[in-house]
Amino acid sequence: MLWQESHPSSDWTISSTWAQKMNDEIAAEAPWVSVEGPGPGDAEFLERWLLAAVEADHALQEQFRKNPGLRQQISRLEVLCLVEFSPAVTKCVELLMENLTCFSLDLWDEWGEIFTVMAELGFFRLTGDRYQMTIPREVTGSRIESALLRLAATEDVHHEELVTCLTKPEAQKWQLRLERLPWMQRVADRDFLIEDI
Repeated sequence: MLWQESHPSSDWTISSTWAQKMNDEIAAEAPWVSVEGPGPGDAEFLERWLLAAVEADHALQEQFRKNPGLRQQISRLEVLCLVEFSPAVTKCVELLMENLTCFSLDLWDEWGEIFTVMAELGFFRLTGDRYQMTIPREVTGSRIESALLRLAATEDVHHEELVTCLTKPEAQKWQLRLERLPWMQRVADRDFLIEDI
């Protein structure tokens, strides 16, 4: 009779490898967005974009005062954290600073839901298959309330259905394509795309 000894470390390695493969498969199917930023070093744009988020946060707080029932209506959105725009734009700037061109965002991560609201408000504008960081024209409490209520109503569907999504490989292809363009050409193309909308 052969004796086969079990090695817990090898079982863990197989289990760990299997779990990583499953995570990779799930991530490949997750909805992503590709977001193009302004030209490198465009501090004026980033300043205006960050200030627009601060203004949106103030408008949201004022809307909560005007409509005390709003917080209850969007309570499922605030299970893990309060709805705020400043942390989300700060995260986007952090992601953009990694290559100064663009970034990809997994809509199933913690920033996915607020991205859909920000896209509706004009912080991001769809151009083809990707989004552009843009300065919102007008962010009012009533517009924020409408966007949040629309998101809260997606309980039976998925919030990613409110925006145009890519697969992770598609988002990565966009990122590589944009990174390879000379920055002046990329910014000129970006300006042209935004004007066309």
